[in-house]
Amino acid sequence: MYKQLAITAITLLLTITSQTPSLAGRVLDKIRQTGVITAGARKDAIPFGYVNEKGQWVGYSLDILELIRQQTEKQLGKPIKLQLVEVTPENRFAKIKDQSIDIECGSTTVTWARDKEVDFSVSYFASGTQLLVKKGSNLGTIESLAGMKIGVIPNTTNERAIKLQQPAAQLVTVKDRFEGLQKLEKGEIDGFASDGIVLQGLKRTVKNGNSLEIVPEYPYMYESYACVIPQDESQWRDLVNYSLVQYMEGIVSDQMSSVAIYERWFGQNGKVPYSRDTINSYFQGIIDSYEWIPLINY
Repeated sequence: MYKQLAITAITLLLTITSQTPSLAGRVLDKIRQTGVITAGARKDAIPFGYVNEKGQWVGYSLDILELIRQQTEKQLGKPIKLQLVEVTPENRFAKIKDQSIDIECGSTTVTWARDKEVDFSVSYFASGTQLLVKKGSNLGTIESLAGMKIGVIPNTTNERAIKLQQPAAQLVTVKDRFEGLQKLEKGEIDGFASDGIVLQGLKRTVKNGNSLEIVPEYPYMYESYACVIPQDESQWRDLVNYSLVQYMEGIVSDQMSSVAIYERWFGQNGKVPYSRDTINSYFQGIIDSYEWIPLINY
């Protein structure tokens, strides 16, 4: 029940923050002139954006960006390329604000504070702050974190969640998730805080992954992932939202092209399995706030 209420709350938040009126269209004009969407993505966020064993930059968020590219190409009536730029928690919003990138779809969560500086699309996934710890650590409860060294990436909602939930925890900053994992394995920290779904992907990169576990069962704080775009760009935001809602409609109605993307990353044989029933409920809540897109346009 608690989990369902949390999902409903996140859905309402995304509906509100994604519908701010504006008439500006400079991003689409730029894309029309250059034929390029410059997009930010992460390389340390398995399965959303990372470098695979073949040295290729892949991930769920990159597939989402490709759907946006396809819709942009269709709407503008000309070939459009996708140019990827690596972003970090420290520079992703700055790159949006100074127009270095047109959009960022990494594993960025929506907050009211961030919404004052940038705009967000509708959400395309939900997770929450949890800890990666060594098995048998007896960590997980809020009380158990007091005095413990917890790794966090600066300027993230994960850092904020731990600060709010347990001010007595000793926060140790790391530059990215891979450094957080490394410090945990060396015993330099007692736990590493990040989004639960990403921690699952990170855990799978370790040969002795069974020696690690993710706690607690339910996140300290629920969060929703969305694409970040410049403020007051309603035409661009509408195009991005159309692409995402169309994709989500494909998931809930079992359309092969959408399901194939989801299953690649979160299916039973995907990178990080995640229940279709759970994500269907989340997507349906978002879809219900928009007009249904006829499948003939899919």
